[in-house]
Amino acid sequence: MKLKSRYWRILLHYKQNIFNNTVSLIDDQKFFLSEQGKTDPANELEATLTGLFQSQEEEKTEEHVRCRFPARSKWLIDTLSIDQTILPPVVCQELDDALEHVKPRSTVLIFPGNHNNSPASMFGHTLISIEGQYDSRLLSYAINYAAHTDETNGFSYAVKGIFGLYPGYYSLLPYYVKVREYNDLERRDVWEYELNLSKEETLRMTLHIWELRDMASEYFFFDENCSYNLLFLLESGRPNLNLTDPCRPWVIPIDTVRIVEEAGLVDQVSYRPSKATKIQALAQQMDRQETLTALEVIDQQLSAEQLIQSDLSREAKIRILDVAAETLEFRYYREDVERETYRKRSLTLLKSRSQLGQVEEGFLDLTDPGRPDQGHGSNRLALGPGLWDNDWYQELRIRPAYHNLLDADQGYLPGSQIDFANLVLRLFPERRKLQLQRLDLINIVSLSPRHAFYHPVSWKVSTGFQQTIFDDRDDHLVYQLNPGGGFTWGDTQAMYYGMVETDLLLSGRYRDNFALGLGATVGLLASPLPDWKVHLSGRQIWYETGDQHRSMEISFKQNWRLSANSSVELDLNRQRSFSNYITDTTLLFNLYW
Repeated sequence: MKLKSRYWRILLHYKQNIFNNTVSLIDDQKFFLSEQGKTDPANELEATLTGLFQSQEEEKTEEHVRCRFPARSKWLIDTLSIDQTILPPVVCQELDDALEHVKPRSTVLIFPGNHNNSPASMFGHTLISIEGQYDSRLLSYAINYAAHTDETNGFSYAVKGIFGLYPGYYSLLPYYVKVREYNDLERRDVWEYELNLSKEETLRMTLHIWELRDMASEYFFFDENCSYNLLFLLESGRPNLNLTDPCRPWVIPIDTVRIVEEAGLVDQVSYRPSKATKIQALAQQMDRQETLTALEVIDQQLSAEQLIQSDLSREAKIRILDVAAETLEFRYYREDVERETYRKRSLTLLKSRSQLGQVEEGFLDLTDPGRPDQGHGSNRLALGPGLWDNDWYQELRIRPAYHNLLDADQGYLPGSQIDFANLVLRLFPERRKLQLQRLDLINIVSLSPRHAFYHPVSWKVSTGFQQTIFDDRDDHLVYQLNPGGGFTWGDTQAMYYGMVETDLLLSGRYRDNFALGLGATVGLLASPLPDWKVHLSGRQIWYETGDQHRSMEISFKQNWRLSANSSVELDLNRQRSFSNYITDTTLLFNLYW
């Protein structure tokens, strides 16, 4: 009996902990037949083997080991060459019905991009689609692993997620439900990675998925998350894969995609743009007259029939009807339009649109942003010299996650920033001083351009520690909490934004130990060239509570991408705090992995 079989350890999700002891990552006791099964693979194997030879109780037919744990049972029977004629007869009706309904045939790894407005999806997400009897992928089934929570506060979610305070569950549901959630409700583009798992391997994985339903395990934000746990499923389908062992201490969804790609599992990749992406692409092609006409159609001031009879060109009519139909569906999914109203108006728009025929290839100029797994790595190391008020320094930055406004956007949401645990150290050689310049516990920015058909709110929130200039012209470490909100205009090539914000600074060097202010930031984020990004911003804060003073900052930052995982960055910063003016210049080489 192969007590040390890797496949047995995969099926039970066994790993070595920091004390080199074997422990399963599944925490639900229902997942084990032995009381010691969570930490004793041999004991669990023996209990499973015993269960194979037990008779099936009539009132508990689905609780038999061969029904509850079909993957484990099949492996034991095959490995030990057990003659199934000597086993008690077992009927697993629920399992048989599920397999007949799904008919697992092939496997697709799904990657929806990041969504800043959802705490659980700030870093993107991964799930697996099981392709079955239908040709349409939308009719397949998706396997999802996620924390069970209704939390909407991003900071609270991050803290609880870091310490494993949420239970995580696997779930199986129709793929079109997830597409609607990601593509339509959350405005997230989706990439579909078709894997080369065979029909037999897909079936083997599906049997293991059946074993995991309703089983809880502690969800950890950076390691035992949606990405890491899905790797076990792929290993259960093809046991010679080794996807979980090489993982770094933290695993972000895009890292999972890269691990799968490096393992040679990807056959081809499909891009599924979100409804908001389609609407924005149509809006950018429309002139002012078309935009105004489209708004009239959307607001029912102009009927689709009247539009068809107008003097506008065929191409203009197509754009107007397409954007009207997409916008109506988007509003319906967001529950801004009632179901019956949506059905009637949608039918009218589609009937009018059908009169105009098919469009030529390339009519909708929807640029594929490029495969996410070929973008920059989520970890960043930066090193370079700088000059602070005529004082030279060497700067080191380490960021374990995830993406900055200046980083290349391929694979990431343009206008988004999520810096987590960004550590900045400075060494001043002449003063022989090493200081913590900045520690961003979390720094999120969401710039969402507004256009005629969609009016999102942009926002930001950051908290952490930073060096701040005081009235003695020296800088000291303070704690900062800085939320804000406003609007963004433009497109992915150039975004103009303005935000009103509050700023709370805590330090024993302030009068009353704090300063609370109100102000605003305006800025321009642009990409003059494909590999060149610039960010110009100005910020003014009036601190009227606590230690009263003013703060002003103007910065010009630019980043040149040298390769997918390297760049050169130049930061120019001029700031005023109290009555002091300081110029800070930094030149950095960024390395991503």
